[in-house]
Amino acid sequence: MKITRIETVITRPPIRHSGMLGVGALENVDSVIVRLQTDDGIEGVGESSPWPVFADNAFSIKETIDRYLAPAVIGRSVMDIETILLAMDAVHYAAHFAKAGVEMAALDAAGKALGRPVYDLLGGLVRDRVNLSYSVTNQDIAKDLDEIRWLLDQGFKVLKIKTGVLPARIEIERFAAIRNLVGDDFDIRVDFNQGGKRDQVLRLCRELEKYNPTFIEQPVKSWDLDGMRALAQALDAPIMADESVLSLEQGFQVVKCEAADIVSIKIMKPGGIVRSKKLAAICEAAGIPCYAGAMWESGIGIAASLHFACSTPIVRYGSDFYICNFLMTDDLIRTPLQVENGDILVPHGPGLGIEVDWEAVERYRLR
Repeated sequence: MKITRIETVITRPPIRHSGMLGVGALENVDSVIVRLQTDDGIEGVGESSPWPVFADNAFSIKETIDRYLAPAVIGRSVMDIETILLAMDAVHYAAHFAKAGVEMAALDAAGKALGRPVYDLLGGLVRDRVNLSYSVTNQDIAKDLDEIRWLLDQGFKVLKIKTGVLPARIEIERFAAIRNLVGDDFDIRVDFNQGGKRDQVLRLCRELEKYNPTFIEQPVKSWDLDGMRALAQALDAPIMADESVLSLEQGFQVVKCEAADIVSIKIMKPGGIVRSKKLAAICEAAGIPCYAGAMWESGIGIAASLHFACSTPIVRYGSDFYICNFLMTDDLIRTPLQVENGDILVPHGPGLGIEVDWEAVERYRLR
């Protein structure tokens, strides 16, 4: 089961609407699709889904895989995931998003070779679904409320309100209107995406706390662990780190510095599922619960994230896995991931448990 070939394609599937987040605008959802073949005819598929203002871009990812990572892993067994990771580390520093896509394809192939879902390779299931959390990004109260009504009709039980763009007065009015619409017991989260101003963010967070958010995510810049820790100590609402955890090592520093009450794990950030499991173990040892996050993946990457989240006990908060079913207007897999009562279910077939729609990949390919 040795790797004989790796090909990459950049895709840009259409989305319902653009959005504005604290760190920048979402205009497109570019992904690098990784297609891996083995000497016994098994094919594995992975996805690297970046956001240029967050961490990386699709064009550099494709070049990194084609020029550095693929040559380093060809000839290795898809079963030797740790060896594959070390081989990629030996030829390129960091490049976590690129490495995540290659590792995902290898795990998909390994699962298919064994006739088992990827979650069985990770220790088995502790749950078979996670809550869907939809990110509201319109930055306009009327548009937000209209979209939230649609989401409630779709069965959503969790909303994440993207904050840090509008003036503080309007943000407070916005949260008051949203809380009034959904009721006192509805699960609302706050996400600044680093958009909070260091000298004002504590005051704003104290105002937003009045609307009982489940947590407040990444209120200050990713590197400002002192600021994150100060907010965690000052506020009753838990503080969640996301952009502060762009690697396994950064995750360790966040835990060590007590800079967050919750850690968001997106399998792209540490460099794949295996290292995401290691990050989760660090958090579990420290008693810090985790959130199952996502970038802007199609059904390919979301399926992989579900295998991680559903096999990891410390993941107690669900998830940004709505993208392929509710933000994209067309997906890259033939059968949509199953959504039931506001939850998204892990696929149970061999490997990732999905079938890629290669016609869709070609249709949305960036040339």
